[in-house]
Amino acid sequence: MPNVVKGSKQERMVVVPYRPVRRLILLALSFLLVIATALGGFVYAYYQTALRYGLRDADQLSLAQQVEKLEAENLSLSRQVTVLDRSNAMDRKVAEDMQGAVGSLRNRVAKLEQDIVFYRSVISGDGDDTGLTISNWEIAPTNDADRYRYKLTLRQQDADGDTFLIGHVNMNLVGRKDEEITFLSIRDISSDQEENDIKLRFKFFQIIEGELILPFGFIPERIQIIGVEKSPIQKSLDQSFDWVLPE
Repeated sequence: MPNVVKGSKQERMVVVPYRPVRRLILLALSFLLVIATALGGFVYAYYQTALRYGLRDADQLSLAQQVEKLEAENLSLSRQVTVLDRSNAMDRKVAEDMQGAVGSLRNRVAKLEQDIVFYRSVISGDGDDTGLTISNWEIAPTNDADRYRYKLTLRQQDADGDTFLIGHVNMNLVGRKDEEITFLSIRDISSDQEENDIKLRFKFFQIIEGELILPFGFIPERIQIIGVEKSPIQKSLDQSFDWVLPE
């Protein structure tokens, strides 16, 4: 029996069987439990994160679809606005064209009425003179600088409607260039006339018209018209008109 100090507190000894395998098993189970707990926490955290981001992606997809839908509606509305603008522009253009056409027709009718009055006066042959007569002279500017339209109307006074007046007429533009008086034949300044002596052959009237171009530095003053009638009577005339443009 072991030595025991008298009066000291004694503890009971327990004898435990020595089992090393069981101890290892418990240690391994504890280790596996720790690993399982860690994996469970990781899986849970991953699931929550995936769920949160999955919802965010779904929201972004929904927003993207809404944006795409709005862009499509905006494009459709823009096209409708463009169509309406073009339609309004076409309506305005048609209205302007119609107004222009009506105005042009009115001007044309007025011009025809003036021509009818003029031709009636020519055919009527009112006047004291007989034979070749200058009925009218006109000069008007064009859109081009130094280019003008001219129109000379000659008539046969007391025409009987059966007899032709035969002769010729010369037209000369008189003006100044470098302070000197200069005469220019109509053939030299108008491509519409090929000869200086413009042939005349008519019963009632004849119109000579075209365009002329003023040479550089030339200042026109008057137009000189010299006519010669050979038949049915012999007659000559020499008449000048000032260079006056219509207002």
